[in-house]
Amino acid sequence: MKSLSALLGLPVPSRLFWKIFGSLWLAIGAIAFCVDFVVDAMFQAELRRAPDLSIGYRAELATTLVATTLRHADIEGARQLLVEWTGKRELPVLVVNARGEDILARTVPTPALAQALALLETSTDERYVQRVVTRSGEPHVLFVPLLMLPASAPHLHVYRYAESTRAEMFAMLLVSLLFAVGLTWYLYRPIRHLHEANRRFAAGDLDTRVGQLIGDRRDEIADLGRDFDDMAGRVQSTIEAQSRLLHDVSHELRSPLARMQIALELTRQTPTKTNEMLERIAYEIERLDKVLGETLTLSRLRATPELPGDECFNLVELLVDIVEDARFETANSGRQIELQAHGDILIAGRSELVRSAIENVIRNAIVHTPEGAAVGVGLSSSSPGLATVMVCDGGAGVPSDELDALFEPFFRGRGGEKALGYGLGLSIARHAVEAHGGQVSASNAVGGGLCVSLTLPVTTLDE
Repeated sequence: MKSLSALLGLPVPSRLFWKIFGSLWLAIGAIAFCVDFVVDAMFQAELRRAPDLSIGYRAELATTLVATTLRHADIEGARQLLVEWTGKRELPVLVVNARGEDILARTVPTPALAQALALLETSTDERYVQRVVTRSGEPHVLFVPLLMLPASAPHLHVYRYAESTRAEMFAMLLVSLLFAVGLTWYLYRPIRHLHEANRRFAAGDLDTRVGQLIGDRRDEIADLGRDFDDMAGRVQSTIEAQSRLLHDVSHELRSPLARMQIALELTRQTPTKTNEMLERIAYEIERLDKVLGETLTLSRLRATPELPGDECFNLVELLVDIVEDARFETANSGRQIELQAHGDILIAGRSELVRSAIENVIRNAIVHTPEGAAVGVGLSSSSPGLATVMVCDGGAGVPSDELDALFEPFFRGRGGEKALGYGLGLSIARHAVEAHGGQVSASNAVGGGLCVSLTLPVTTLDE
């Protein structure tokens, strides 16, 4: 059987609800204490002014009622009112003539009468003490002495407002309860969405988001929801990238392993080809070692998005060394490598990673440059604080729809069957440059060929 809160669509009373409810009542208690303190101070002040008279609003009401009756119905009418009064509260009003006698022959406290006369002489706007002249011309003073009030309610002579009743207390409780429920619902609803989204995300639903559920709120809870969506997106991208990487690595390892199995089978069937097959197996093992090494490098770079600048090196000197090594490797291929780099450009980071990034780009350019053509390598300051290494090959370029995918792991493109690598070089270069706070991009040159730009932040000696 569903609870009342579930049927009404209200949040189940939780720790947050009770905290809000308790805090609300603490606030009400604090306000009540302050009000009571102020009222008590007023009470003491009024007591000092008229310690023997009732000067509250009930005294004003009772005195006004009897005074009105006395004006219009004379003494006999006022006497009947006082005797026959059957209201919920008494009318403890004394009606005293010039001789100091009450019309009902009640005892008249001398101090109270003296204070009432003194108030009539000094104040004309107080209604709890009034002077009425009857039709016969005899003046009467009307007031409520404090001694005539019930002993259980001495405060009634000063409070300006009625005391709290059970209905009023129930109304306060109901209003505070509704306020606490509304505030809890307002705060609890987005928190519940976050809680449910966290459970779904932990269960493997990586598409879970809470932005639409929270709506257009502009508070810290909405910021938390947006942070959750941002975190979920990053985690989803990372997991999907790792899954794709694992799938691609498995696919790349399967081919050399299959060729090694074929070579082993041919060795058993044709012993005369043992040496040839062993060379083939050694070649495939070397390829496996290379792809695994590049995969581990890429994985480490992905796991470390930013690297500390624990080393400062000259990018020009590093680029000259890389180009010299590349020229040595391509000395017999008929390909030229042209370098344009001058001055000193300092980079903070790890030189071996920057070297690996530039080498991968240059070797990729050499592979796609036909014999007799040249690879262009240039270094320039594209903007203040940045240095750009531009590597352009002499090939046919890349289709424009494949430019952004060049830096994805194991991507070779439509002409990738001609390449000898695994499609990891450019991906390693991108992550290495981004780990240094830089960017990598690719574009087709106007005269043909592919140009890859590696932009790195420049540092100074005083940094």
